[in-house]
Amino acid sequence: MSSPAAVDTEAEGPDLVCELDSVQGIVDALTSVRWKRHQDAVVELSEHGIVIIVEETACLQAKVYLQRELFVKYEYGAHGRPRFGVSLGLFVDCLNTFSVPGRSNILELRYPGPDMQLLLRSVDCPDSCIYAEIRTRIPETISWDYNFEPAGSTLSVLRLKYFQSYQYLVYFILQIYW
Repeated sequence: MSSPAAVDTEAEGPDLVCELDSVQGIVDALTSVRWKRHQDAVVELSEHGIVIIVEETACLQAKVYLQRELFVKYEYGAHGRPRFGVSLGLFVDCLNTFSVPGRSNILELRYPGPDMQLLLRSVDCPDSCIYAEIRTRIPETISWDYNFEPAGSTLSVLRLKYFQSYQYLVYFILQIYW
């Protein structure tokens, strides 16, 4: 017999289930912030959409905003704003697997999976099943939302809107100390 706490845990659904009818735009946006082969990213989920944050040597930060209107279906059930780390290269490569030229596939993203992984699944291919699990990490305890007001040094901040296409928004933030 299972305990009431175990039943409650099993009854809870995932924090996010969303469906997307084309992954090519997301692949393009994420590729634009992929500066090196082994790049890590922090993914933050909210009721407004998904934010992917990439940081390089504590001086360049890029954020890709995927607004909820981009998705065909967006079911957010988390308390708070869950964050997890993921290998950006692996994520982009997995998304590319679901991109079929000349054909629109519906891709489902689900988080968390049974072992806290990000699950990707093609939901509209009757003759095949494409499924991927991406292992996630607990993000570093250092916040990637920088305070641009350091004590005792001069700081210049450059905020650059890289591109805005459809529902994708990419920002680069460069901080320079001297």
